Amino acid sequence: MKAVLAALFALAIPLVAQTPAQLKQELRKMETAAKKDPEALCEAAKWAGDKGLASEAKRIYLAVLKIKPDHEGANLGLGNALFEGKWLPAKEAETLRKKAEAAEFAAKGMMEIQGVWVAKEEVEDAKLGIFHHENQVVSKEEKLALMRGFIRHPDTDELTDPKFADKLQAHLFPIGSPVKWVDEKEADKYHSDLKRPWVVRTTYSTILSSFPLAKINELRLQVDRGVECAARLLGNAPLLPAHRPVVIIAATQEEFREFGTQLGDETSAWGAFLMREEASIQLPFSGAVRGAVCDGTGQLGPYNVRDAAGIAYAHCKFEQDGNEAPLWVRHGVGTYASRFENKGLAAFYGANHLKRGGVKNLKGFFAGFAIDGDKSSEELIHNTYQAGLMFDFAVDGDDPASKAALTDLVTALASRKKGATSQATEKLQAALIAAEAKIAVYLQKLATTK
Repeated sequence: MKAVLAALFALAIPLVAQTPAQLKQELRKMETAAKKDPEALCEAAKWAGDKGLASEAKRIYLAVLKIKPDHEGANLGLGNALFEGKWLPAKEAETLRKKAEAAEFAAKGMMEIQGVWVAKEEVEDAKLGIFHHENQVVSKEEKLALMRGFIRHPDTDELTDPKFADKLQAHLFPIGSPVKWVDEKEADKYHSDLKRPWVVRTTYSTILSSFPLAKINELRLQVDRGVECAARLLGNAPLLPAHRPVVIIAATQEEFREFGTQLGDETSAWGAFLMREEASIQLPFSGAVRGAVCDGTGQLGPYNVRDAAGIAYAHCKFEQDGNEAPLWVRHGVGTYASRFENKGLAAFYGANHLKRGGVKNLKGFFAGFAIDGDKSSEELIHNTYQAGLMFDFAVDGDDPASKAALTDLVTALASRKKGATSQATEKLQAALIAAEAKIAVYLQKLATTK
């Protein structure tokens, strides 16, 4: 008790800050002790800067340069930059660097697009925000970082400053601030906190999750399978790098509920949903992103992951056109990627769909499609499966009008013309409504597939 009271008493005593005069007096003592030692003077200058004595810090750094003009610490302290072996004011160095860079690239026949120099054959792509780097398709921000020498982490594929190359070779991971490099076990522990999840780049998307890295590596295959399936459905046209799908995988059901509260809307009643627009998150080299969230736990975990990948892909495809993907389309693509990738799996769910009443009143289905907490699990399963069934029928069903309407939607998505997909989606809905009887027969056959 005495110790606690003593501690509280100590906290109650206000700390007396040193006055500017006292700080300058202490600085003078440091300078006197340093004499003409550049290193000691730099330490004094840094101390002055940390204490808010900016003009004094500048004075001492300048004094160091009179002793040793190429002193790195003093030059950096003054904001100078090194250019071709000579220290210059940062703005002057940057101007000269850009001038030299422009002359070098122009001599190679390259052109500057959005601040990035690209080969002539890549100009049209660059105008769309598509940049190329060593057989990779990257965003402008990634391209600039790669040009500065940044390298990808061998385990997470995140871009990392080249000065940490030895850490990457040792398969260490950066955590915390200031940065500490740790092994996978310690990194897993750090990233188990929902507020600081792993960020792992897959072939087609980016994953955020508090799962251990080994588990994420298992699920990244499911993410890419989901994206590949959704891409085949919607024409395989590549997404712009700025619209790379993001999948947030909850490691526990409690996490998923929290994601639903913080990021979701009524659609979070399902195992995979698109986060609200206003809940967008910032990712390095990507900017603000709107990812799909899923419950990665239990036997349904892999299906939910593929579902989320399909939802994220559909959102990104429509976003390039400047439109929001209709809810039934978004979940239809997600379900197609998770339940219709395999006909045997589609048949299993199809048999259950028949037990729930099968296909009926498609006009009302499209007009009132909803995913919310007021619906029973049976209704949610019915709605999501039937949305996926619409796409499966358009692909494999015997109905030229539905096939043509899906082709028109794919063409509209590839055109990237603002508003082009709205009319195409309405045409697809109309074709499917007209083919309702055919879809009912198609489901009957699908449900008996072995």
